[in-house]
Amino acid sequence: MLGEERRAEHEGALTEPASGRLVSPDIRDEFGLETIDMNMGPQHPAMHGLLRLILELDGETVVRCDPVMGYLHRSKEKISENRMYPAVIPITDRIDYMHNIAMEYGYCLAVEELLDVEIPPRADAIRALMNEFGRIMSHIPSIGFLLLELGAFTPILYAFRERERIQNIFEAVTGARMMFHYIRIGGLKADLPEGMPETMWSYIEGLEKRLQPDFVDLIEGNEIFISRTRGIGKITQEKAVEMGLTGVPLRCTGVEFDVRKHYPYGWYENLDFDVITDEAGDVEASYRVRMGEVRQSIRMIKQILENLPEGEVLGDLGRRLRPNEGDGIARVESARGEYAVHVVSDGSDTPYRVHYRTPCTVNMQLLQEIVPGHYLPDIMPIMGLIDPVSGAWDK
Repeated sequence: MLGEERRAEHEGALTEPASGRLVSPDIRDEFGLETIDMNMGPQHPAMHGLLRLILELDGETVVRCDPVMGYLHRSKEKISENRMYPAVIPITDRIDYMHNIAMEYGYCLAVEELLDVEIPPRADAIRALMNEFGRIMSHIPSIGFLLLELGAFTPILYAFRERERIQNIFEAVTGARMMFHYIRIGGLKADLPEGMPETMWSYIEGLEKRLQPDFVDLIEGNEIFISRTRGIGKITQEKAVEMGLTGVPLRCTGVEFDVRKHYPYGWYENLDFDVITDEAGDVEASYRVRMGEVRQSIRMIKQILENLPEGEVLGDLGRRLRPNEGDGIARVESARGEYAVHVVSDGSDTPYRVHYRTPCTVNMQLLQEIVPGHYLPDIMPIMGLIDPVSGAWDK
């Protein structure tokens, strides 16, 4: 039904979208052309995860785009409701697996609100420290993937070099390279290994020097990059707010909203950083915002390392947690936007209800609004603007 309504809307529309690429229905009728339907995904070499796009095409121009999600649904919320509170943390690692330390963070904050516990200051600081490393480990490959979709191969190699080096840090700290299970209810699994702050500082200083030659100089000013991203996927500030977008898709329209700044949690209230925004609201603007956020993460990491408190990293809560009846709600700023967790307790050692509000689920609806009017090859750069992770929308 939705597809029929969108088709009727576009067939009757004479106004052109921001891209100016929608073929007029008068021209289509004059030459006897017809639109065709095409499936893009769920098995597609360029598709982000298991996503299916139902497209209606007029030649190379997209007239309608309806995303179909659900091919990777693994019932994470229901599984979470059948595990004891600490055993849910490994499930959260598998939601947004590109920035999964933020997924752990949000869940633990929600349960800690239920328990009304105080986190040791050192654990609070290290949580923010690792979260910002995770943000860099997500943003830089996202930039690399965007360039790869435009035909540039070198940036993704540099991006995964940086991700690999940060994974080495995570492996030394948490014992894992991907699914960390590091943030625990009441603190952390373990303290930083001896000499790790110096290792982190050395890496961050090196990354700061490499950003300009390896990424900025390679990307900005490139004629192909500009022609394939400037004005593509353009969204207005009003539409972004109306749709409830968060993260980079919202901030690239000029809206200055970041949970870390406007609803500070944990150690973030002690940090000085800027919320990066852009006014263009297109794919090129999303690149600039992500690159700016990488620089802000470096800035925050340095502040934490310079002022890292001493002390314990885990409170003594016991293994079998039974929070009083009630609700625990937490919201954190993940690499893809606002991630919120709602945990309901019935007084037992397992949650009565767990809900994960992931930014990808909300941001994906943007495709229906901004893809029509673009050429078929423009879809993948637009996906780079949203930067979705299939584990986060299929939860």
